[in-house]
Amino acid sequence: MRNIVRSGTGQMTEIPRTALVVEDNMIIAMEAEEILRDLGYDDCHVCGSVRSALKLIADHPITFALLDIDLGSETSEEIATTLLSRGTPFIFASGYNEFPELAKDLVEVPVVTKPYTASDVAGVIRKLGL
Repeated sequence: MRNIVRSGTGQMTEIPRTALVVEDNMIIAMEAEEILRDLGYDDCHVCGSVRSALKLIADHPITFALLDIDLGSETSEEIATTLLSRGTPFIFASGYNEFPELAKDLVEVPVVTKPYTASDVAGVIRKLGL
């Protein structure tokens, strides 16, 4: 949890750090979840499809997301666009040297290349100021 002082109160409030992992390979998803928990994310949700991720985003406050770009028969671009519109920070993960063409507003999103390490993810999260 992150401690935040509420304006005008002087009281500390704990803000839960809730992560979303979107990954179609469950072994990689479980490793990503473990990495994010080790980095201090209290609650981690794992989704394997665009549909399930969008439903989760609509139902739960997410403070960070790690999105596999290629989900087999679909990409995570729609999820990324939704997170961007909500101001939720996220990064992409990819196992390929070539990336699918993304919308202009997504080309600057940081990417970690699989297989990534906890250090790789932590470094990108730090660069995002989280």
